[in-house]
Amino acid sequence: MTTSLFDLTDRTLAALVAGLEKRHAGEDGVAETLSRLNAQDCTQRHEPTVATKRDLACRHLAAGLAATWHIDKDISTAIGDLAQSLHWQRIPEHVPRPGGSFMDDYAFANLIGPGGVYPGDDFMLGLFIIGPGQIYPDHLHAAPELYWLFSGPTEWRFSVDGPWIQKKAGELHWNNSSESHAIRTLAAPLFAAWAWTRDIDGDFSILGA
Repeated sequence: MTTSLFDLTDRTLAALVAGLEKRHAGEDGVAETLSRLNAQDCTQRHEPTVATKRDLACRHLAAGLAATWHIDKDISTAIGDLAQSLHWQRIPEHVPRPGGSFMDDYAFANLIGPGGVYPGDDFMLGLFIIGPGQIYPDHLHAAPELYWLFSGPTEWRFSVDGPWIQKKAGELHWNNSSESHAIRTLAAPLFAAWAWTRDIDGDFSILGA
């Protein structure tokens, strides 16, 4: 019997929730993210509004899943079963985009939110990939944001021209609304889960490279 997209998504969401509660309860942003996730209606099983689609950056997915296995085997297995059925996309054209080769090394897929399996109510939760040797330049957005890093190490900074700070696989990072942040990948791709908890249609700005 074929497992539906909705069942695979529900299993992935359950694994993410269990992992956050087990490994990161009490850390910044976790309570807000879980509260907003719990408020979403994931009972309406209508066909998604966008079709399954892979992106060029999905060539890094296997490495990302292998790294995730060392963080949480249940999450790695659930995402591995789901990933091929998701709509992987790039930063929308109406949003400022980084230059160079970045767009061929970046992709995200929403489980909840626009283009996702479930539509969401002012909330997004999904997965994203950044290939090795890339910089997601300094940017900010109105939406508060939680990252759960499944691979690494990666480097982050929190002001334009500020110092780079290394983060390990397995760590969380929480951005309050309109806090500047940039990401630099090293030898390995970055694979992560992320959530925007509110104000998902608010301002988004690229500050520099």
